[in-house]
This record gives sequence, structure tokens and C-alpha cells, in this order.
Amino acid sequence: MKVLISGGSGLLGREITKQLIDGGHQVAWLSRSPRKEGKIERFEWDPDTGKLDPAAISFADAIINLAGASIAKPWTPHYKNEILRSRIDGTRLLHEAVLKSGKKLEAFISASASGYYPNDPEKVFTEQEAPGSDFLSLVCQKWEQEAMRFEDIGIRTVRLRIGIVLDPKEGALSKIAQPIKLGFGAPLGNGQQWMPWIHRNDLAGIFIHCLLSELIPSGVYNACGPQPATNEELTKKTAKVLKRPLWLPPIPAFVLKLILGEMAATALSSNRCSAQKIMDAGYQFKYPRLEYALRELYLN
Repeated sequence: MKVLISGGSGLLGREITKQLIDGGHQVAWLSRSPRKEGKIERFEWDPDTGKLDPAAISFADAIINLAGASIAKPWTPHYKNEILRSRIDGTRLLHEAVLKSGKKLEAFISASASGYYPNDPEKVFTEQEAPGSDFLSLVCQKWEQEAMRFEDIGIRTVRLRIGIVLDPKEGALSKIAQPIKLGFGAPLGNGQQWMPWIHRNDLAGIFIHCLLSELIPSGVYNACGPQPATNEELTKKTAKVLKRPLWLPPIPAFVLKLILGEMAATALSSNRCSAQKIMDAGYQFKYPRLEYALRELYLN
């Protein structure tokens, strides 16, 4: 299969690309700087100006849509708009290009996030639950609405609500582990907020499973591990794997809000998400247990 990926150079995009190429598939990325990189073709696009090389759509049997501005930067009003627009404009540009081409893709697999759900430490969120009302939830809702345009034109469309991706060098885990390595690690807030973690390998595996499994219908799936952990548990198990002590008390929520502003919500929100639907769809997790996942990332 020939797979076109938006956001291919990011953490998740690189892992998906690796697994697809290892599986004998052809991969191309959409990029503002088009060039060929090894086995990966790059087609030019620029969602800000509405530019997309028509050859990209001609190449693709299917599209994986990951592109969007990072949420790990200060949420100024200007940057919040960039977070939202980057996801909406990119997805809309892809839809317009596919519609114009008349090509019938085999599948459109789009990222969303567990931030779709409201902050609730008691609830277990299945895909049928109502969304939250905060900024991240709004972003996810609008992003998914754009993706569903592909379903409207008869293309199998899967939306994946991604949890916290475990990777030792990038993302939330690297930020949690850094102070732990220095001997200053501590849970955030009361530490009891649920964190729907997932190993990077499993997350890429879910995207590819949904891409290649034609029997998986259009719809939405939680892309998180089957055993969610609290922030305190994730912090303690990371310290255990790294063989570092934890002696500081939890960092109060008000301190995080002073430091991070509105972005503190990403560290303090509690989303306990169910992975049952994706398992019922045939995905078997390679790293279902947190400590096992952490050991693979840090010790192998």
C-alpha cells in the first residue's frame, strides 16, 4: 500500500513510517520542504496558503493525518489559534484535494486526542461519552468534524483519540523523567489524575491496524493502553525503572498553574479511557503494562 502521512516527521509519524516500511509498504510525507529522504518521498504542502502538490494525492492509496502544532508551548491567544487552525486547515486542505481529484482512497486515518473528554477522575471514558468544554476538547471536536468530511464522501474514516505517548526522548514522559533523573521528581497536583498512557510502538501499531484492517468500519477509537495509570503511579514507576529516589512532595496545582498558565490543564486533567473497543477490533497490545513499557523504553 502507498501511504501518505501529514505530520510524518513527528514522533508518531516517524514510528508509523518505520513500521510501514518494515512491512513492505511505500510511504510519503507532506512537507513544507519537499525532498526525497531515503525511501520516503516528500510532497509539498502549506496549509496556511492552501498549497498541496496534486502528485501527493495521486500517489496515495490511503492517508494518515497527524499534522498539528504542538500543545507543549505557552498558550498565548495567538498560539491557541495556531493549535486549532493547524489541525482544521490541514485536514480541510486534504479533503478539498481528495474531492477535487475524484480519487477513492482506501482509508483516511486521523489523529485526535483523549483531551476530547472532560476532566473527571471517577469516570471511565468510552468512545460514546460526551466531550468536554475546555480548549483542548474544542480543538479535538473541530478536528474530528473535519476528518468526518472524508466519511461523507464514502471513504472509510477512522478517528483515533490518542493518549499520552510514552517515549524516552520526546513528549510528556521525557518531561516527567528529566527531574527524576536529577533527583527532583515529584507527582503533579494531587497525583491522582488518570493518565491514559500508550507505548509509542503500540500507538503506531493501532494506526496501522486501522489502516490495513478493511473490516474496521468508520468510527472513533480510544488509542491508549488497556491499563491507565495515575500521575503518581507513572512518576513512581518511572523512578523505579530509572533507579532514582522520589523524596519531594507533590507539586501543588496552583504552582503548576502559575508556571504553565492554562497549559497546566494538560498535566492536571484526569481522563481514564477505555481501550476495549480497539481490542474488540482485533488489536493486541505489545506493552499492556506500564512498568513493562517503561523498561522497554529505558533499559533496551
